Amino acid sequence: MSESIVILIVDDNKNNLFSLHTLITEYFEVQVLEANSGLGALKIITQENVHLIILDVQMPEMDGFETAKVIRSRNKMRHIPIVFLTAAYKTNEFQKKGFALGAADYLTKPIDKAQLINRIQSYLRFIKQDQQYKQQLEQKITERTIKLSETNQLLQQEIYKHKQTEIELRAAKEVAEQANIIKSQFLANMSHELRTPLNAIFGYSEILEEEAKELNEIECVSDAKKVQLAAKHLLGLINEVLDISKIEAGKMELFIEPVNIEELIDETASTIKPIIENQNNRFIINKPEYFANMQADVTKLRQMLLNLLSNAAKFTQQGKICFTIDYQTRTDGEWVIFCVTDDGIGITDEEQEILFQPFVQADSSTTRRYGGTGLGLAITKRFSEMMGGTIRLFSEFGKGSIFTIYLPLIAKPKVVETTNLENKIEITGTDNVVLIIDDNINIRELLKEKLTQLNYAVAIAEDGTEGLIIAKKLYPDVIFLNTNLAGISSEEILAILKKHEKLSQIPVILISIKEDEEQSYAMGAIECIDEDIDLHSLSNILSNYQIDSNNLIMVVDDDKITLARLEMLLKSEGWDVLTAMDGKLALELLEKYTPTIILLDLMMPEMDGLEFLNHIEKREKWHSIPIVALTAKKLTKQEYSHLNQYVESIFYKAHYKVEELVSQIQRLIIKKLN
Repeated sequence: MSESIVILIVDDNKNNLFSLHTLITEYFEVQVLEANSGLGALKIITQENVHLIILDVQMPEMDGFETAKVIRSRNKMRHIPIVFLTAAYKTNEFQKKGFALGAADYLTKPIDKAQLINRIQSYLRFIKQDQQYKQQLEQKITERTIKLSETNQLLQQEIYKHKQTEIELRAAKEVAEQANIIKSQFLANMSHELRTPLNAIFGYSEILEEEAKELNEIECVSDAKKVQLAAKHLLGLINEVLDISKIEAGKMELFIEPVNIEELIDETASTIKPIIENQNNRFIINKPEYFANMQADVTKLRQMLLNLLSNAAKFTQQGKICFTIDYQTRTDGEWVIFCVTDDGIGITDEEQEILFQPFVQADSSTTRRYGGTGLGLAITKRFSEMMGGTIRLFSEFGKGSIFTIYLPLIAKPKVVETTNLENKIEITGTDNVVLIIDDNINIRELLKEKLTQLNYAVAIAEDGTEGLIIAKKLYPDVIFLNTNLAGISSEEILAILKKHEKLSQIPVILISIKEDEEQSYAMGAIECIDEDIDLHSLSNILSNYQIDSNNLIMVVDDDKITLARLEMLLKSEGWDVLTAMDGKLALELLEKYTPTIILLDLMMPEMDGLEFLNHIEKREKWHSIPIVALTAKKLTKQEYSHLNQYVESIFYKAHYKVEELVSQIQRLIIKKLN
């Protein structure tokens, strides 16, 4: 149903008011209001919803032009059509001035009845069309609101399902982790229990061999040797299972002692030589001119070398196997290098990615053809890392492989566990992950602090080996890499990254001194920075390569409707949103996340906004977070003055405009970055 149309007539002459009032109500069903001055007209307009104004030009105190000027200056009134009323002899004089002020039309005195009726009919038609349009718009808004409400309900249901799925996945993960521990314990126990009877079989087969020799039973001697060989092979497999289970359980220990490398090489060569020659291979040993003293776990080192050499023998036929020992002096000390090269079947790129995982071989056909548990390389890798070194692989399918072990001359025991790596990954609540690979703790922490302020999730690695492990775990959005790394160099890390199908797409920013910039770009870096880069420049570099952090906005409000509305609004602007229904919960979330801005309701149960601000004031690390206050309460001058010390701005819930709130958030984000 349309609202009643209201026409206001303004004239200081009572007779004119009466005549106009009577004439209008005689022909039209409208409400007519009267004012005998400009001030009276303004008072009525502020109180009533007026649709048309008929305004006399010549009035004392405030004439029609002055009144029209005030009306046009106010947002609430400026849309109302104004028809000026003036004496006929002054029409030309006033017309130009009136239209300049926004007049819709002119009527002359004395009033022409037909002209008045015709003009009012035209305006009423436009007013009714406008009312119909508004009704249709309101109907559409109502329908849209209902649809949004329904969509929001569906969204809440999906969120609930997602949370339930997360809980189930977390529970499943805990079960899997527990099962993995049980598996390791079972493997360790099983391996230990199997070794006892196997040792007995091995021992008794030797006795039977001796007795068969004495009785000259040649066939029995041969059978006894076969039993010994099978028992020895099975014992080796069980020992590997026991080793990997100990490593996974974190129970493997190192026994560091002086190592005579020359003796170790000779022992290893004599052990492996028959196996290599059995495949009609040539075995070449390249020794250094001198042998330096080494400190390592000699048993594990021997096992590592035998693993590599036996693999080379297993996968090479009628070829050449080279065993090279060398030394290298680097900035982080002296290193010894053991390199095994073969021209066997080689390894594909896909197989190389999984080769060092436990119980994995190149493929099922390799397992059937060559046998083994797939543990030798996994154990070798873990042992090398435990002694502070690393192992690298270069291979071409069909052409052969090169396995190289790098160990410090003086072993640096280091426990490498998956759980330890996970503890170094600190996620701050955003989808953008940055990996920092740097052995300088000062640079690491400084860069991490700056990136955290920009709302990036930051993972750190103290060396290249650890960095590659984390990179393959997280697939970060960008990698910061120091050019002067100890151990595995930045050039080698970049080469490994480029070879990896997924990691090759990750942008790498090198941290180096100015003089090294040209070399850094030549190595394939997208950008080169130094550790003193400022926050704004860092943000610009990441933005240039579309590595933008999603600014996290925290909304604290106990009203579910307001909370949902603000969350929807902020997400539509491309921001991540963290919600809390009271100040206490918000403080708990601040211990885990660092929002860019906090939108804070002042009136809440348990802990209101003012108490929340007091807690913020006590924690220095939260002082840099801008706070925007939202309130439904009209503040006193004292409250307003007190709040202004802690918040950037105050918005009244009943009056603020959405675009003003969004603009203020954008300004605060820019201000914080600068």
